[in-house]
Amino acid sequence: MSEKKAVKFDSDDFEKDQVENPDAFGLSEKELWQRIEPILDELLDELKANGKIEISYTTSEVEHLNSILNNLNMISKNHNLLVHIADSIDKARRFVKVVSEFGFDDSSSSHLFVEVSALLLIQNFEFFKTALLFHLRNVDYRASRFDETMQSSAPNVWRKLKPILDNKFRNSLAHGTWAIENQKVVLFEDAKLVPFEKLALSDFMIRVKTQNVLYACLMNLIHKKRKDNFFS
Repeated sequence: MSEKKAVKFDSDDFEKDQVENPDAFGLSEKELWQRIEPILDELLDELKANGKIEISYTTSEVEHLNSILNNLNMISKNHNLLVHIADSIDKARRFVKVVSEFGFDDSSSSHLFVEVSALLLIQNFEFFKTALLFHLRNVDYRASRFDETMQSSAPNVWRKLKPILDNKFRNSLAHGTWAIENQKVVLFEDAKLVPFEKLALSDFMIRVKTQNVLYACLMNLIHKKRKDNFFS
């Protein structure tokens, strides 16, 4: 049984400006957004019908959620700064020249980009689970039990959502079973180190962005539903 909550979580308590605007996404991300938003909307509806939606929170809980979101957005900001270094060859060369003074070279600079991308993917993936669980009541709040919680709380829509969560990709990055070989990101499933996927950097970035779209879509949808008194 979850602890009794104290105050209603109003729409203004949530810092929506922290969540990425869907209009800022590219075409492929917008198409993904349009595909997953109805699924997430249906998921929240099923959760509410099953009595699983929490409607009130302590002030500190709201503050902590916003702090975690702020942390995620700072990682995203740093990631985007690194991404845009590669906007032109001249810009990339100037960056390497500057940071070489501190010991970086072409190889370490490129690897840093993949490192931050991996961290961003893991943070996006885990925050999606945390944000969804945060808005539920009378469930197991452990992220490690997320699949089981969704299966028991919203079985009808969970089967639609589960394939969108790139769990195998996330696990490879989170468990450190990945490498850069021949300018490709190689993903391994376990310690046998048999590759299950080899991604060009551009494809790697698309996969990272997908999970970013997923969490941003969820948070924007929650904000929208708050205004419609869904959480009451």
